[in-house]
Amino acid sequence: MQILVAVDQHPYSNQAVDEAARLAANTWAHVSLMGVRQNGGPPAAKSLDHAVNDATMTDMLFEQRKRFLSHFDPNACPYLQAGATVGPSEAGIWENEISADSFASAKTLTIQLRVGNTGKEILAEAREAESDLIVMGCDSTCGCGWAQDGDLPRKISMDAPCCVLVVKHKANVKRILCCLDHDHVSQASLEMLNQMVTLFDAQLVIIGLADSQHLKSEVAAKMERILSYYQARNIDPWFELVDPASLDTFIASESRWGLMALWMGKSSILGKIFPRSRVDKLIRGGDASVLILR
Repeated sequence: MQILVAVDQHPYSNQAVDEAARLAANTWAHVSLMGVRQNGGPPAAKSLDHAVNDATMTDMLFEQRKRFLSHFDPNACPYLQAGATVGPSEAGIWENEISADSFASAKTLTIQLRVGNTGKEILAEAREAESDLIVMGCDSTCGCGWAQDGDLPRKISMDAPCCVLVVKHKANVKRILCCLDHDHVSQASLEMLNQMVTLFDAQLVIIGLADSQHLKSEVAAKMERILSYYQARNIDPWFELVDPASLDTFIASESRWGLMALWMGKSSILGKIFPRSRVDKLIRGGDASVLILR
């Protein structure tokens, strides 16, 4: 599993790092902590440690790496530092990677500073690294935005090539509501939900969308297969069938969800019937974190 954690200098990024560390501890994923400097040209220094013009950003990245590692037992950490290399991977991108060579299943933890438009650079890194999940925090007191771009979490959620987890605050997630597409349920999305349920030890509630008796029988059959998948992993989800016309009202009426998960793949029926404005509202409003599945 490859996790990209997008961070900046503000407290909401701490929440994203904490949740990413918890997930990484559960999956032993490869992790990249990424910051973006918007103004000026690429770093001119010869190493990330001495990029004077980027001192604030680089200090933040090293602090976030320290925060990430604090979630692991130093005696059993797959990210222990065996030897660090610092230098430019390409023009305008600086990386510092550590790994634990002493572990048979050693994983990499990378910190990276890119230069340019924040949203474009995050999406570019997700594509280039073939990330499975982007994790980012947001300021839930200001419409769930970032300090430099109030619309950034929504942009990333809608345009990312992989799953996106928008962490609104550190919460005790006990119930996860997931709207799964009835046309196509990817293995990756099932596995991602599996990880989230295990991580939070939460009750999973899955909504199937059906607007006719014929579709209801099709959806019920697919839900049976999903049920078998999760029961084989000791997870016992609840299922509900909801008419697509009632989905918006159903979700709006549910205030008890700790995490909202939406399947938003290219062929997803949700992408056709669930307006982007509603996804925007879910990300911007309420207390529940949002997981976009692909």
